[in-house]
Amino acid sequence: MRFLTVLTDRRFLLTVLLAFGWLLLVRAGLILQSGVWPSPVGTLAGDLAGAFILGVLLTLTKGPFRALLVILLGCAAYVAGMHLTTHGTLFQLAFAGKGMNPTFISGSLINVYLFLLPAYIAFAWVLHRIHRALVPVPPESSTPLITAAAAVILVYSLSFPSLTTPANNVVASLFAQIPGAIINPLGIVIGDEAVEADESLEVRTNFFHQQVTSRPNDRHPNVLLIMIEGLSGGYFPSVSQYHELEPAVRLEHLEGVLKNRGFRLYRNTLSMERQTDRGTFTIICGRYPDFRRASTKMLDVAEERVSPDCLPGKLKAQGYHTAYWQAAPITYMKKDEFMPRAGFMDVTGAERFDNGDDMEGWGPPDPEYFADVADRLLALDQETSPWFVTLLNVGTHHPFNIGEAAEEKMETDRAAAGEESDENKIVKPQEARRDAMKVMEKTLGNFLEQLEAAGILDNTLVILTSDESGGFVRTDHETLPLNSNMGALAVRPPEQKDLSRYANKNAITAQLDIPMTILDVTGHGEQAGSMIGRSLLVSNDRQRRDILLADTYTGLKYFLRESGQLLACTEMLTRCTSWSFDPKRMFGTFQESDEPPFLSLEDRLALFENATVPEPTEN
Repeated sequence: MRFLTVLTDRRFLLTVLLAFGWLLLVRAGLILQSGVWPSPVGTLAGDLAGAFILGVLLTLTKGPFRALLVILLGCAAYVAGMHLTTHGTLFQLAFAGKGMNPTFISGSLINVYLFLLPAYIAFAWVLHRIHRALVPVPPESSTPLITAAAAVILVYSLSFPSLTTPANNVVASLFAQIPGAIINPLGIVIGDEAVEADESLEVRTNFFHQQVTSRPNDRHPNVLLIMIEGLSGGYFPSVSQYHELEPAVRLEHLEGVLKNRGFRLYRNTLSMERQTDRGTFTIICGRYPDFRRASTKMLDVAEERVSPDCLPGKLKAQGYHTAYWQAAPITYMKKDEFMPRAGFMDVTGAERFDNGDDMEGWGPPDPEYFADVADRLLALDQETSPWFVTLLNVGTHHPFNIGEAAEEKMETDRAAAGEESDENKIVKPQEARRDAMKVMEKTLGNFLEQLEAAGILDNTLVILTSDESGGFVRTDHETLPLNSNMGALAVRPPEQKDLSRYANKNAITAQLDIPMTILDVTGHGEQAGSMIGRSLLVSNDRQRRDILLADTYTGLKYFLRESGQLLACTEMLTRCTSWSFDPKRMFGTFQESDEPPFLSLEDRLALFENATVPEPTEN
């Protein structure tokens, strides 16, 4: 009886109502800032749960604890807005430590949007003042309130497969993540050698598929691998229209350049995971990325705990000059140590463009970066040995620095077209991303035209892809499977007539297929070793495979069958939802199914365990 008396106390109910109104205003601010509209039903349920938890906190805190609450609320709202704008999801509490990295702080946290942090803190202080005015003497019974809040958090956690989708509530999501962060702070239950695979698992599934043609090739063409930070295939108009999706960015110019240069743009490309180091590891080494919260595969190579057998090392052994040129600081994620051990002979980063001590942000804007690598490629092409060069830009990474020259040019173009100035991009959701993508597509287009005019493309395999999909920010955002795994892949063979030998543009492709394709095209398919994936040159005898994927920002893990089945599971793999899709139009045809999971819990755990050291099934 005492329990109900406290929960129905007029003062507590008024506090919850005040908290609900405040959270709705925060929600409106997040939508205005990010342009991401969550599904209304989930949003309402999440905000009600968040209001109850916040009501309990307002009732129980005072003095220094109330001051701490105000600061935490402001910080949580600020980080949520930035994460929604950049990745399309709320933040994962488990990645809080990442924000302590000096490179990350200077690159992503210190920017024009930083003024929003004190603004959100001030808004939380207003909540505190209004509550103190309306409820000067709150109820003093803490046990019923804490018990009820714990129950709400438990129900909330079980009701949402992911705690970080846009429909989640900032307050409720934050507290619901705390138990998991305490019990399993690094997310290492998956991949801790605790599960042994059933002997029949390899026969029943095909998650470690390897397939190449191994056709002989005496030409040994050059290879140019271009990774565009955060690029999603959905940003190409033909791809988004094919899947009936509404992207926040449209790259008409770049798609036109690719078409005119003889590229094949693939429509069903999968990005294996989020974060640059995970995607880069897959593309460079031809293996699954680390699916655990803490990504250590690249680190293990850098710190010599693992001996890699990666693509650049294989090509280097065949006489190729291998180079990795990125725009961001090369020491971040220890790429300065990983890349040479993976087989790259020439490794550079942002330090090439500026003194490391004076560097600001993530690195040079795209116009400066691509101009520099174009000069280097022209010089490298004069050498007699074939080359393999991998590029990674940074201009399309948050906070989307395009450089002063590009900003002035865009303002001039807008003025000439009679459009309003975009000086205040903060109130124009995704405008900074769109501008960065526009600068990238024009710069990359000019870069490819320059290489073509110089004759460099005459004997060069060019692959355009991305380190990750950037979460594929959409104007009609819904939490559908693989929304954050919609990758990009465009291929131009050394000779245009060879394009008929490549897989159809509607085929399901993945980041895993890139290193296999490069080995196949250069005539070294037999050197694939323990890599997994399927070469794009395998066009007629393609065997259906299964693929593991994950989204570390939503905590979801996926099991995909190319026949048209998908399991979307929680981070611990205990709860799964079945989906079906059309293999020829994957991203646009997902339908939730009543079918039971096609894999048992033991199978699911074993497969992700095996992904730490994959053994391919050779075909």
